[in-house]
Amino acid sequence: MQTFAEKYQRWLNDLQLMLRQARDQEISRLVHFQETVQAYLKAGSDLTADETQLFLETFIRQSQSSQKAGEIPSLWSEALWVELALVTDKTQVEWQELQAELAQQGLYTQGEDVGMGLYCCQQCHQCQAYYHPTELTACQTCGGLQFSRQGLPV
Repeated sequence: MQTFAEKYQRWLNDLQLMLRQARDQEISRLVHFQETVQAYLKAGSDLTADETQLFLETFIRQSQSSQKAGEIPSLWSEALWVELALVTDKTQVEWQELQAELAQQGLYTQGEDVGMGLYCCQQCHQCQAYYHPTELTACQTCGGLQFSRQGLPV
């Protein structure tokens, strides 16, 4: 039968191993991300003048249509924001969001700029995850305009 000290030591060893594996996985992910960015930059430098012009015109057209729809255009996909949220120091984000929440008195309204969080409709209680600063949209389920923040989405 193991003593408490032995169980505690085993738990510490397991925790250390888990953290080491997580760090190694993150390093591997970052290396892959860096290689991907390099590939995109190389591909971009291989574009002809006509292809570059077409890319810029398409980007400008998408940005203008996003602005007309009231959206802020982003070069980053939502999937990339989610990935960045997964490696973010959540305690720091939560402290910053908590300060904003105290100022808001826990209630957010459609149209306000909000940070990362899980925002739940006051009307139907459907929650929407935001992984980056953005404008809070009306509830996708019921069209509700009032929300409460329920912490981080990850």
